[in-house]
Amino acid sequence: PEFIVDQKQRILFARWNLKVAKELSATSNFRCALHYYKKGIQFIGHDVWIHSNETGDQELCLDLYEGAAAASSATSDLATVEYFVNIVFRNVHFERSLNAWVILIVSLESSGKYAEILEKGVNLLRRLNFDIPASPPSPKEIKDSLVTTLRIASQFRIEHIKTSYHSTGILNQDKRNIHNKNLFKIFDAIVIATYNTSSPYLPLLAFEMMQYSLRNEFYEPEAAIAYAGFGYFNIMLRNDFKSGKYWANVALEMLKQYTISTAARVKWIIHAQIMIWFIPLEDTRRNLLEIAKTSMKLGDFLTEIYAIRLSSRCAFFGGENLSIFSQLNIRNLKNTVKYNTTQGTETAVLDQIMADELRGENSNPFKVFKGLINNEDDLFKRASLTNNTSSMMNVQYRRFFSVRSILLSFMPK
Repeated sequence: PEFIVDQKQRILFARWNLKVAKELSATSNFRCALHYYKKGIQFIGHDVWIHSNETGDQELCLDLYEGAAAASSATSDLATVEYFVNIVFRNVHFERSLNAWVILIVSLESSGKYAEILEKGVNLLRRLNFDIPASPPSPKEIKDSLVTTLRIASQFRIEHIKTSYHSTGILNQDKRNIHNKNLFKIFDAIVIATYNTSSPYLPLLAFEMMQYSLRNEFYEPEAAIAYAGFGYFNIMLRNDFKSGKYWANVALEMLKQYTISTAARVKWIIHAQIMIWFIPLEDTRRNLLEIAKTSMKLGDFLTEIYAIRLSSRCAFFGGENLSIFSQLNIRNLKNTVKYNTTQGTETAVLDQIMADELRGENSNPFKVFKGLINNEDDLFKRASLTNNTSSMMNVQYRRFFSVRSILLSFMPK
């Protein structure tokens, strides 16, 4: 690049490199794509941002830097992702940087940095004028948001999705639509962070995003996660199973429009948290295994692990042969450790302890933690330090199961 002095020529070469990089990214060859994104950046030079508005080259700059960040994210290189997105943040207006924020938050999710995602995500949504408190919401704030959402949702009809879809079509790429899609991609990543940290932000965020979708009549598949979350909290907070199932079906209707990368995650919420109340465990297990396969194809390894994890639990409580369950569970446990999904690993370990007790064996599942966690007390302390109520409940449930088994063994036949 240094031998080409003419700026117009350098811009032309940058565009050629961008074209090649996009084609490579489309075939999932991200390492090679990153090479061409970097070459394109070398051609435009770092000073081009200063004059990009006058020359009309800002889109080229954005495409190259965001492309390089996305390719780095796909190769799990968080430091490089942060380098490229920070350059974007410094050089464009906030509204133009949303896609870069999506890339950063998704990359943080892949690295298991859930506390950082929650902090950045909440601040980001507050900057976008969402009514979200800076500190974790109180029960009253959650209840008030739920009441508001129920009032707005009462005007909704499932036909609105079909009407909206036919009027916009799948090629609707106007700026407002892209903005909305980026918003829900950010929300999607924050949901996983709130789930893994057992944060009280989870219901409030679900309600706020649901309200945003309804008020703006945004019924694209990206919004389906808010409707699935709303269905879940209708069951958990209102004990309204009929409404829970209705909103789950609304989310599934949204997903029929076209395929998105997070579709498997939305279906996991629907089948693991909602439909499990309405269909046999064996059917839920089959659905979750299909979700796991889809997640693997889409590169969504976290959802794949969650789906496999719960499908194993369905097999366990559905009466699967314990020897077969133990073999599958230990294999899945080893795979789970690779992706830094602490909660999924802990659940698998506790399930394995229960299976071992029933079989009169000890497979020592804690060895997967390599000395960091050696027993259930260590597991409970770790969950307490991170305020992970889900993991604490899992430990206590496992202990109750063990005590109950002992008491039953002394009962007269």
